[in-house]
Amino acid sequence: MSRTRLAGSIASVALVLVAVVLAIVGGDDGGGEAPPGVAHIVGVGELEALEGELGHPVYWAGLRPRYELEVREESEGSVYLRYLPAGAEAGDPRQDLLTVGTYLVAAAQGAVRRAAAAAHAPVRHLNQGGIAFDNSEGSVYLAYPGSDLQVEVYSPQPGEAMALIRSGAIEAVGG
Repeated sequence: MSRTRLAGSIASVALVLVAVVLAIVGGDDGGGEAPPGVAHIVGVGELEALEGELGHPVYWAGLRPRYELEVREESEGSVYLRYLPAGAEAGDPRQDLLTVGTYLVAAAQGAVRRAAAAAHAPVRHLNQGGIAFDNSEGSVYLAYPGSDLQVEVYSPQPGEAMALIRSGAIEAVGG
């Protein structure tokens, strides 16, 4: 009889511990914020809210049919937005997906110019005084005057990143 009570007590303590851990860590209810560095699927409203929380724009390539938006925010403030094909889950290990990164970089245009010079790449002039350079590895980096934000657009399709930038498709989520 005492063994039964002991087993019951142990089971009760184990259930309480599980409940405490879930209360502290939280279950996966699909809501709330993900910890830094953890990718999760978002909607446009969540991206707009993220811009408000960060106090600066988050850049993207707009909504794209048949793609879901995955966001990953790093603790230093960088934000990565990937376009996942239907059926892919957040954190998909594929690296061949359209990705737009927004980085906090002091005097971002100067940083882009220096990176272009170091890569021996030409600087391209964009509308609204923006500049960009193609690192020839699928990424294009851009910045606008007076901004401390640098944007990286990566595409596995040759020329697509620059084409998106030149077409004006890369913009802040909130417009």
